[in-house]
Amino acid sequence: MTREALVAIHASSGILGLVVGLVVIPPPATGRGRPLLWRAVYGVVLVVLFVSLLALIVTDWNGLETGSRLAFSGLAVLAGFMLIRIYLAHRLAAGRSPGWEHRYLDHVYFTYISLWVGLAIIPALRSPNPGLWIPITAGSVLAIGTALIHRYQRRIGLRPTH
Repeated sequence: MTREALVAIHASSGILGLVVGLVVIPPPATGRGRPLLWRAVYGVVLVVLFVSLLALIVTDWNGLETGSRLAFSGLAVLAGFMLIRIYLAHRLAAGRSPGWEHRYLDHVYFTYISLWVGLAIIPALRSPNPGLWIPITAGSVLAIGTALIHRYQRRIGLRPTH
């Protein structure tokens, strides 16, 4: 597969994840039907994102500088954690143990904000000073995302825990 095809698959899955993630963020009222379908689609999108990222890293590894290798390796680790967290969210939604909604929202939020961090880091990587802009960009996205998720939690009657 060509590098351009891998980039297209990766970028498309990331954008699709940002759209579908909005549907998946609210804790589902039922475990069947459309909410389950959207959670499954979101999970598949995250798997495609992870696999395409790994394929891109392998394809580009020899041409990457040390800083880029570290950044992309970090993104791959983050993507792996995203898969774990979305799996845990699926289990919580299916089991519905006491307090599941809050933990579900925390897991899905982690995956969703991570998509935004990954998207925002791309221009920072290409900036004249990525060592400065990557942490500023990631920190800014996390701060904004945390404020928004806390606002949402209050709106639906959940108290933020962080």
